[in-house]
Amino acid sequence: MTISLACLFAAPLFAERLPIKTYTVADGLLRDNVYKIKQDSRGFLWFCTLEGISRFDGYGFTNFTTDDGLPDRHVNDFLETRQGYYLIATDDGLAILNPKGLRGAAENPLFSVYLPENPQAKIISVLFEDRQGTVWVGTSGGLFRFVGKDNQFAFENVRISETLPEKDSPGIVCLLEDRRGALWIGTQSSGLFRLLPNGQVEHYTTANNLPPSNMASLLEDKNGRIWAGMRSHSNNFGGLCLLVAEPNVNQKIVERHYTAKDGLPSNWIPALYQTSDGKFWVGTTGGLCLWQDSGDSVCKTYTAKNDLCDAEIWSITEDKDGNLWTGTRCGAKKKARFGFTTYTETDGLATAAVNSIFENRDGELFVSVNVVKRPVSRFDGAGFTLVKPNFPPSVDISGWGWKQTVWQDSAGDWWFPTGRGLYRFPKPARFEDLANAAPQKIDTGTNDSEVFRIFEDSRGDIWIATTQPNELLRWERAANNWHNYTQEAGFSSRRIGTAFVEDKFGNLWIATGEDDSALIRYRNGQFKVFTQTDGAPKGWTRDLFLDHAGRLWLASLVGLLRLDNTNDDSLQFVKYTTAEGLSSNGVYCVTEDASGRIYIGTGRGLDRLNPQSGQVENFTTADGLPDSNIELAYRDRNNALWFAATNGVARFIPEPERQRMPPTILVTGLRVAGLVQPISILGETEISNIELNSDERQVTIEFVGLGANLGEKLRYEYRLGGERAEWIPTTERTLNFANLASGDYRFEIRAVTADRIYSQTPASISFRIATPIWQRWWFAAAILALAALAIYGFYRFRLNKFLEIERTRTRIATDLHDDIGTNLSKISLLSEIVNLQLVNENAESNRLLNSISEISRESVTSMSDIVWAINPQRDSALELTRRMRGYAEETFVERGVRVAFNTPEDGEQTKLSMNVRREIYLIFKEAVNNAAKHADCKRLEIDLRLSGSEIFLQISDDGRGLDVSQKTDGNGLANMQARAEASGGTFEIESRAGRGTIVKIRFPQN
Repeated sequence: MTISLACLFAAPLFAERLPIKTYTVADGLLRDNVYKIKQDSRGFLWFCTLEGISRFDGYGFTNFTTDDGLPDRHVNDFLETRQGYYLIATDDGLAILNPKGLRGAAENPLFSVYLPENPQAKIISVLFEDRQGTVWVGTSGGLFRFVGKDNQFAFENVRISETLPEKDSPGIVCLLEDRRGALWIGTQSSGLFRLLPNGQVEHYTTANNLPPSNMASLLEDKNGRIWAGMRSHSNNFGGLCLLVAEPNVNQKIVERHYTAKDGLPSNWIPALYQTSDGKFWVGTTGGLCLWQDSGDSVCKTYTAKNDLCDAEIWSITEDKDGNLWTGTRCGAKKKARFGFTTYTETDGLATAAVNSIFENRDGELFVSVNVVKRPVSRFDGAGFTLVKPNFPPSVDISGWGWKQTVWQDSAGDWWFPTGRGLYRFPKPARFEDLANAAPQKIDTGTNDSEVFRIFEDSRGDIWIATTQPNELLRWERAANNWHNYTQEAGFSSRRIGTAFVEDKFGNLWIATGEDDSALIRYRNGQFKVFTQTDGAPKGWTRDLFLDHAGRLWLASLVGLLRLDNTNDDSLQFVKYTTAEGLSSNGVYCVTEDASGRIYIGTGRGLDRLNPQSGQVENFTTADGLPDSNIELAYRDRNNALWFAATNGVARFIPEPERQRMPPTILVTGLRVAGLVQPISILGETEISNIELNSDERQVTIEFVGLGANLGEKLRYEYRLGGERAEWIPTTERTLNFANLASGDYRFEIRAVTADRIYSQTPASISFRIATPIWQRWWFAAAILALAALAIYGFYRFRLNKFLEIERTRTRIATDLHDDIGTNLSKISLLSEIVNLQLVNENAESNRLLNSISEISRESVTSMSDIVWAINPQRDSALELTRRMRGYAEETFVERGVRVAFNTPEDGEQTKLSMNVRREIYLIFKEAVNNAAKHADCKRLEIDLRLSGSEIFLQISDDGRGLDVSQKTDGNGLANMQARAEASGGTFEIESRAGRGTIVKIRFPQN
């Protein structure tokens, strides 16, 4: 008996893994050894280290060192004052952060440094601001007030010991203002001082039973008790002292003294903190202590076994979301307030891979594992007690299955599935008695099938699904007999039962797996099988869950399915997949918290779904899960959620529904055309009136949102262009706008939580990109003026050229008419006179003289045409008409031919170029001459029209006509066509024998 008990359940050393996230140098922290952690009003966390100070925004670290202007690498404390100043205590003075300063700049430095006059006080150890706004500075050389405004500050020495000279003032290590307004001052080697509101100073030492140790920390708890942490490695000294809240200098000050003998991990107490939920935490050099007001030990200690640190818990603080932060030698540790606590073999599990979680009717929670003998562990609030049931040696196979396997029924009997059949232990007096009790093997009426699932319905009947072969059986408790429903439910080698659940109507739902998977409902003794054709999911459905509203949830390999009406005879599922935000479509398990949020286990972590909003949050190992493979989910009667993963079982206390503060959004970086712009190192909510040059068209903006919950990733929305612009979602924290046009811009960015809570006020940047010089009104006006001037100049130049050409043409015409024309006329006249004088003389001489006279007359006529063509006073359609009319009448009137001349109704003053006039007139003369010589016509009609930019001339006669297809010896027609085409015009002739001839010419006006 003794051996059995020793082997089966020894009291384990519980070491559950807390929901801890560790930040070290690998994550960007300056040093792993963190001495102080503080949170500012914006939500940034500041970490004081031996290498400088690090700021954490929830995503990464921004570091400040001596290279940035800190006076010393050793940073001891941080304080944001109510006036908004950021003070940093170092080993070589007090630094004030200049948010608009520049790193390494001499004119506008990032830090301003102040030192007390006493060189013994250069080490600034602790900073504190009281309720009146007075900033107290504890140094290696005494206590000071830090006073000033408008960036003009100074140290005021506060004498707390009249017996010591100022140069020997005690080193101050901790400060506390109690609810009575008294300032408690802990020193390094001079005991404890108390500065009263009236200025009186009280000094407490070993004479007042204070331990002979250095002070390390002070705290007033919510009950008004004063606690003092001491610094000593001795078992007899140091420790934690509960002080008299209103002491008397002539009496004892220590009400109770706690040391390692009382359960403290160490007698060196660097940090004390009480969280918003009232828990009292004690940081020691031997681990973190959660104070216990009752029990054998004053501490529940957390060390490296709990993912904390065995040594040096230097600082403790609580952030705005209730998460607990500790500064340790092992890095900064964040313990999520509502996080996952993991249990493994060291906490009483047979193996880390749990495959069943359940409660009995008394509310006791159990887990079992799938190994031989099916060991079971019971949760006792801190860890698990392990029992291995007393199976016979023949049970050498545990079987295969998960979730609904081991079960303690409503009568207290224990049911165990095995690979050798079904076993039942009658109700034991104690849980531990399972190790010795004799089980009963249950005859189900079938072969020793491997039991895959066990379920008890509301009537107390037991349902089991088996494999090899796949069967469905029910034990009817009232009749104590078994029913085989394998055939009615359609079970076969291609369909196996995987999960049971009973809905609010008393219907029993059975999920299945394998190729022929189906969803089965048992109601009033009848089975309804919903096949894949009816909408049942394909493949394995691993879990069924009924929520508080009576909705049925299916964890399938094609996503999460929800059936709202379980009494309907058709399946109408609401489906959730990766498209809706799930981590994976392969869903393993489902449960619900007290607020109605649905938890979905997958192979990629845990998802939390808000059915009302549809928002999904994702939890991973980064949030404290043992691993990402979440196979089981269960909610106990205390509303704690349990999740079984491959590497342990996790307990999760969901945060209650509460009014959340909107997330804060800050602009943390701005670059224009690749150049960094000076903005506050703390981030800004509004930046306005930025003037950019016309070539500065690329703007890059960095921002951060503060206020995300566990498992939550903030999203962002931005707009560029004012209130009418649409908000654009993004998950990035840097936006780049390239090639922006000139104009005024307003950029706004806001953070959005998973449940759609937006930043109360978006962060904004207003800027203007200057218009390029060539797009400005005065530049355009100047260009227009220059263009007009150039056009006018060109016009004047062209006009002058035209006038010069006209003058030249006039001069040439005059010279030709007056000189050459006159001479040709003289030649013609003289030749005729000579010819008259030589009558009856030599006939050959007469012929030659007649030729000279004829040629002279023709030359005069041609010269007249040339003079007319080049004379600028004849550059009009009217002059062309007159010339043509005169020539036609001169040619045909003597021959008795009627001439009809149709002239333009308007446009007579239209200007025609010299070349156009000349070519039209010459073609006209050629056509008229041809008609006069060859047509033998009675009537000639001439049409001259000006249409738009075209001149149209048509000459038609009623003569004998000609065959235009036959070649002639003359060049008249060819010359007319050549002249027309050379000037960009067209020439057409229509003629048939006996029907006259029509000549058509089209010319451009210029």
